[in-house]
Amino acid sequence: MNNDQLTCYMQEIAMHGLGAEIQFENFIQYVKNKETRQTRLVWSYLSSFLSHTAMISKFVSPTSHSDVKRRRKEALRKVLEINQASEVLSREARNNIEHFDERIDNWVEPEGYLEVVFPDKSTALGFMRDGIRIKRVLALNELIFFSENKDGSKFELELIPLFKEAKRIGDKATEWLHNSSPHNFIFPSDNIVIIKQRMNIE
Repeated sequence: MNNDQLTCYMQEIAMHGLGAEIQFENFIQYVKNKETRQTRLVWSYLSSFLSHTAMISKFVSPTSHSDVKRRRKEALRKVLEINQASEVLSREARNNIEHFDERIDNWVEPEGYLEVVFPDKSTALGFMRDGIRIKRVLALNELIFFSENKDGSKFELELIPLFKEAKRIGDKATEWLHNSSPHNFIFPSDNIVIIKQRMNIE
């Protein structure tokens, strides 16, 4: 895969890396504020963050094994230095956000479900007992997100490692575009600087 072809993918990955970064920062801002902690804005920002990481995952870990997807996967993983232990490769995390409609099918039952932020993991686990469905649960101190897999089993995701890996990949893609892409880009870079300053990001 040549650099012209890689440029198309790197642009998208850089965009989703930045999107994940911004949405995670918004999520943290709202979940740390006791006035907004139990609002839908928290879940909206978290869902947006997970959607961006899922898109990165799709580029570097396609479900289809066609020749073009295999070559894309191999090229992107090499350039972005993604190893098999990368948090973005988790199919469980990707499936949870991409097939959320199927999870909801499991939750339209009279027993009810949990959609709440708990102070810590031990408190959260105390509420996740038999008969209670887990729609969205967050353990605030540890920043662990809980939900369900399609079969109803518990899904658990540590958010900080996923955030750091998505940011690293996004930064790596942006660096590649600046240093290795054969194309020149005109874009409002000052806006990116302003966003990063507002978020206190180096």
